[in-house]
Amino acid sequence: MLYDLKQFEVRAGQPVKLEFVNPDAISHNLVIIRPRTEEAVALEVNRMIADPKQIEIGQYIPETDAILFHTEMVPPNSSETPRFIAPREPGNYPYICTFPGHWTIMKGVMVVK
Repeated sequence: MLYDLKQFEVRAGQPVKLEFVNPDAISHNLVIIRPRTEEAVALEVNRMIADPKQIEIGQYIPETDAILFHTEMVPPNSSETPRFIAPREPGNYPYICTFPGHWTIMKGVMVVK
């Protein structure tokens, strides 16, 4: 339940390609968020898990402008290759897993230079 990279760097406004591999026994995702929004996004996920329909869907991606880019939930022993344009504003952009309860330890930082 940890990302192997705790931090990576990208250039502002440039295309980014990541390879997200999940070797774990449960599903995970990669959600890149605006700076200082981790707790707000986690609270939205907590609201989602109170809804049986959201649990059935099982994606746990809240509808909020705090989320910049995300993968779907990646099943065990699977991968996804997200592509996106890095934010134009330099800074530290956290990434977390939004599977309920994971965000507190499964996180890192995308540094935009």
